[in-house]
Amino acid sequence: MPATFSIDVHGHADLHVATRSGTVTVIAEERENVLAEEGGSSRGPEVDPTGRISLGSARGGSANLIVRCPAGTDVTAGTISGNVALRGPLGRVRITTVSGSATVERAEELDARTISGNIEVERCTGRCSLRSKTGHTTCASARDARASTISGTIRLEETTGHVRAQSVSGAVEVGTQRDGDVAVQTVSGSVKIEVPDGVRPNAQLHSLTSRPRCDCPEGNDCRVAVRSMSGRITVVRA
Repeated sequence: MPATFSIDVHGHADLHVATRSGTVTVIAEERENVLAEEGGSSRGPEVDPTGRISLGSARGGSANLIVRCPAGTDVTAGTISGNVALRGPLGRVRITTVSGSATVERAEELDARTISGNIEVERCTGRCSLRSKTGHTTCASARDARASTISGTIRLEETTGHVRAQSVSGAVEVGTQRDGDVAVQTVSGSVKIEVPDGVRPNAQLHSLTSRPRCDCPEGNDCRVAVRSMSGRITVVRA
């Protein structure tokens, strides 16, 4: 039977959740306590002198964790092969997995890292850092964004600040909404940048084997710098 724990929260909540192969689900909502349900080989919650709440599986074990916490809670989540799902408005978020996928509805800041898992983000209102080696990375809305991959794809649909992206063979797509600078580097991955109508970018596009295409009038509203060895480069109006 799953074990249920309730922990009162005094002030800003800081939550750390970890499991080896079980799933982690964190739900942020209007409440004044942390309610945790643990199934499997769990070690129960721990609260340190700073107020940080830690939950997870027993050493070497696996547990499915479902945690409800106050809106704005800072969350650190880690798994080996388990998936991580974060719902509702959270504060500073850090996610680390090996092969597990991560989904985030809303975070003030985000640092998500995985080797082969996919990363999917709905909204990050602050700095957003996404790193994967072979998994696909998608972010629907972010301010400043950094993303890197080896062979996975990167898709940043709406960004309002500065963007930095790196890929070896994976494709990169970036949609800018304001006048933030964009810098992308790939080896063989294709690059597509969408610029809002009326924005005149200073486009610095370089490819050794193909001719870059830019459909936007040149100006100095923002800087779009793309370098690729053999990938196709296009800059188009959104």
